[in-house]
Amino acid sequence: MSLTITNNEGQDVTEKNSSADARIRVLLLVDSFLPHAGGSREYYNNIYRNLVDLGDSEVTILTKKTPGWKEFDSTASSELFHIKRRYKPLASTKYHELPKGLGPFLDAAWQVLRHSPAIVHAGDLYPPGVMAMFLKKLVGLPYVVYCHGEEITQTDHFRYQPRVRDRIYKYANAVVANSEFARQNLLRIGVAEERIHKITPGVDFTRFRPMPPRTDLLKRYRLEGKIVLLTVARLVPRKGHRVALQAFEKVSSEVPDAHYLIVGTGPEEGRLRQSVQDAGLSDRVTFAGFIPGTELPDIYNLCDIMVMPNRQAEDGDVEGFGIVFLEANAAGKPVVGGRSGGAIEAVVEGVTGFLVNPDDPDELAGVLRTLLFGRELRRKLGKAGAQRVVSEFSWKTRADTLRKVNSEILHKCHALSSEQDQRFAACERSVREEPTQVKPTRKVMN
Repeated sequence: MSLTITNNEGQDVTEKNSSADARIRVLLLVDSFLPHAGGSREYYNNIYRNLVDLGDSEVTILTKKTPGWKEFDSTASSELFHIKRRYKPLASTKYHELPKGLGPFLDAAWQVLRHSPAIVHAGDLYPPGVMAMFLKKLVGLPYVVYCHGEEITQTDHFRYQPRVRDRIYKYANAVVANSEFARQNLLRIGVAEERIHKITPGVDFTRFRPMPPRTDLLKRYRLEGKIVLLTVARLVPRKGHRVALQAFEKVSSEVPDAHYLIVGTGPEEGRLRQSVQDAGLSDRVTFAGFIPGTELPDIYNLCDIMVMPNRQAEDGDVEGFGIVFLEANAAGKPVVGGRSGGAIEAVVEGVTGFLVNPDDPDELAGVLRTLLFGRELRRKLGKAGAQRVVSEFSWKTRADTLRKVNSEILHKCHALSSEQDQRFAACERSVREEPTQVKPTRKVMN
């Protein structure tokens, strides 16, 4: 049975017809995009590329300039996958930054007027969510907004931002939650359950798969003959590097061959390097810095254990899901995460890895000790993780879910528009057909 979808002219077409006239034009508004680092940016890149690959969608991404964008866009763009950039990402969501959203809003309005997208998607609350909400009010364009969880926990700490946040979610035609953690937070603030669609991250398991470690990388990071712990994450407090280092210090003397490889950059780097030096672990810990996404599959295959004891920061910043856990599992590696945020869904306790109290280095040290001495356990957990990724986390199935969300929204909008047109036509007919009543004149007697 074919699914009927609506094109930009309001005509019905079937999903079998993938011609240009039948494509659904999607405009994605996102404050930053690859090559800007971050799991949510990888999420958008993969889900929209797969959406285009399904054959009946055209995606335009309106975003900001980030370092390396020209080189990335030159290879990433295609006939149906467009990336348009102006301005720079907002430094924060504080009120004094909001006027900077005027230029991007005008850009978005011009994009809508010039290319007539069928639907807008907002990847961030500020300013994309605000822009999408105003576009709907001004021209009636339906929109979808994403929630990764931290948008709610972070804005909870402010006085007025929750009001704007809740209004964006309220007026959205649908809200996409990337995890059960995000979904539960949306329900908590009053978003109707039927308007929430959970689409968790996926993994390209043709790229992330078990492979022999590259000898040149083993030499580069001095890992020959080592049992390797790995963290792939931005160096920010909620990723848990500090606790991971404390736990590694506790077990390092018991496992002389253990080495800790830290991949990523961020504001915590100076403090983390100092703590490594203070603990006398400079020969046992390597900071690899930024690694491009193309090299990450090889990086995961260097390690024996992937560890990231993610936690919720004081400002509410939290791990929405944790794509790195799935990527490491796909490479056949056991994972250790924090019992916090969306990681609870990304890691299956005792099956694909372990979850720990992210504020307890002793508990983490105990789990690391078990895994460092348990070669067969590492193999068993890694194998189960790889099987789970292949069976449950295909990007194609997630893109297909998003496609159905778009089609459902456009069907409803088209039906509502048709109903309104019918009511207007019926009203016009009734006015035309109703006989004119002439009041009789009253004769006045003299």
